[in-house]
Amino acid sequence: MIDLLKVFRTKSRLFYLFLITLGLIGSFTNMGILMLINEAFSGKATFLTSSGIPGYAVFVFLILVSFVSTAVFQNYMVALTNSVMFSLELSVIKKVRTASYESFEKMGAEKIYAAIGDTRILSRVPEIFVTLINSLVTIVCSFLYFFWISPLACLVVLLLMSVLLVVYLYRNGKIEKDLNKVRDLQDVYYFSLRELLGGFRQIRISWLRNNNIYNRHILHNRNKSKDLSTQVSKKYVSNELTGVYSWYLVLGLVIYLIPAIFKTNSGELAAFITTVLFMMSPVSRLIMVIPFYATLRIAVERIGKIDEQLEVDALPDPTAGNFTREFNTLRFEDIHYRYMAEDSSSFTLELEDFTVSKGEIIFIVGGNGCGKTTFINLLTALCRAQGGKVFIDEEEVDWLTYAAFSNNMAVVYTNQVLFQENYDDHDMSASNRRLLELEHMLNLKGILKINVEENRADVNLSRGQQKRLALLLALLEDKPIVVLDEWAAEQDPRNKKLFYTEWLQEMKRIGKTVIAVTHDEDFFHVADRVVRFEYGKIIADTCITREPA
Repeated sequence: MIDLLKVFRTKSRLFYLFLITLGLIGSFTNMGILMLINEAFSGKATFLTSSGIPGYAVFVFLILVSFVSTAVFQNYMVALTNSVMFSLELSVIKKVRTASYESFEKMGAEKIYAAIGDTRILSRVPEIFVTLINSLVTIVCSFLYFFWISPLACLVVLLLMSVLLVVYLYRNGKIEKDLNKVRDLQDVYYFSLRELLGGFRQIRISWLRNNNIYNRHILHNRNKSKDLSTQVSKKYVSNELTGVYSWYLVLGLVIYLIPAIFKTNSGELAAFITTVLFMMSPVSRLIMVIPFYATLRIAVERIGKIDEQLEVDALPDPTAGNFTREFNTLRFEDIHYRYMAEDSSSFTLELEDFTVSKGEIIFIVGGNGCGKTTFINLLTALCRAQGGKVFIDEEEVDWLTYAAFSNNMAVVYTNQVLFQENYDDHDMSASNRRLLELEHMLNLKGILKINVEENRADVNLSRGQQKRLALLLALLEDKPIVVLDEWAAEQDPRNKKLFYTEWLQEMKRIGKTVIAVTHDEDFFHVADRVVRFEYGKIIADTCITREPA
C-alpha cells in the first residue's frame, strides 16, 4: 500500500491532506451515527442531542456531511487517478523511446503492451479508495465506541477478528502467486498473437504451421490461463466467503459468549450487537477490496520493473549533446561489445582500429553471423560498447556525445518499417524539387502515390518498391552519413545495378558518407573500401583502387 500511496503522492501534494480530512470527517460522522442508533435503542440522550436539537436533524446533518465529503474526495481521486494512469502509461512509452536496442529486444513488445494495459487497472482506484477509507474509518470508530462501552469485551472481539484477518491474508498471499502466473501467461499470449499477426501470410499458407501456432501455443495458453484464472477466482470466492461468514462467529461471540463472561445488561448487549452489525457491511466491503489491491499492486510492480529494465544503457536525449553535423573522420579504437542471449550463449564484437572518413563508400561484408548487424547497431548507437574509445575528428568523445552524433545518420535496415505517418516532417508536395529528383532517380515515378492533404506517401507497395521508398525518405533526411543494411537484396537486376553503379556514386557526389552491408561481390569494385568481418572481428579492410578514366 505504501508504494501505491507514493505513486499518488508524487502527482499531488494535497493527497495526504485530502486523505486525512476525509478520515477525520468520516470518523466524526460514523461515530455520531452509531451513537444516534444506540440512543434510539437505549432511550438515553447523548451529547449530540442534549442541547435540544432533534435526533433526526443531527442524523440528516451527519449524512449530508458524509455525502458531500465523500463526493468531493471521489471527484478529486478521479482526476488524480486519470493523471497518474496517463503518466504511468507515458512513462513506459518515454522509456521505450530512449531504451537501448538490446534492452528492447530482451524485453519484447508483448511485455510493453501488457504494461500499458496494466495502467488501465488504475481506473477503478477512485471507487476502491473511497470504499477503503470509509470502511476503515467506520471499523475504527466502531471499535472505539465498543471500547468506550466495555474495554474487555472490545479486546476479546478485536483478538478474534485479528486471528481471522491473519488467516485471510495468509490464504490471499498464496493466491497472489497464482495471479502472477496468470500475468506471465498473458505475456506469452501477447507474444503468440504478435507471431500470428506479424507473420499472417506464412501462417495462412501452411495448415501445419497454422494448426501448430493455434493448438500448441494460443489454444494451449488460453486453456492453461482459463484453468488457472478459474482456480484463482474460486480461491478468491472461497476466501471472501470465509471472511464474510466468519463475521457471524463474531456476532455469535457478542450475542452468547460475552454476556455470559462479562455479565452485561440488556442495554449494553443491544449496544454491542448494534455496533457489530454496523461494522458488518464495511468489513465485507474491505474484504472485497483486498483482491483488487493485490491485482493493482502487481500491476504497479510490473510497470516499475519494466521501467528499470528499459533504463539499462538508455539512449540519452540527443539534444543534450552539442556536436555539429559536420565531421571529417570517425574512429573506433579497441571497441568491445558482448551480447548475451537468453539461452546464455554470447557473441563478442571487437574493433581494434576502424576509421570512417567523410565521403567514403564503405562496404561491410562477411558471412551470416559474422557481426555485420551488430556492428551497424554499435555504429548507430542502438547498442553501447562495454569498452573502447570513440573519436570524432581525432577528439575522444563520451557516450552522450556519440549518441547525439549518431542522429546525423540516416539508416535503412534490411527489415525496414515504413511508417504510415510522415514522422520526419518531409515536404511531400509537388513543389519539393528534391523529392521529384529522387523519385525519378529511384524509378518511383508513377509508382509513388502522395496524399497531398495529409502530406504523406502511400506505403502499400511491393517489397522492392518499399525499399526504394525507404531510401528516398532516408535521402530526404539530408544527413551526412547514410547506413544501408543489405538494401539491394530485394531489388530486381536492373535496379540493383543502378544502385551500385549510379545511385551510390550520386550520394558520394553530394557529400554523403555511405556505409552499406552487402553480399553482392560482383559490385565490390564500386566501393572505396571493403571491410570483411569474421567471428566478430575485422579480418580485412581493403582499399579499392581505380584506374583513371
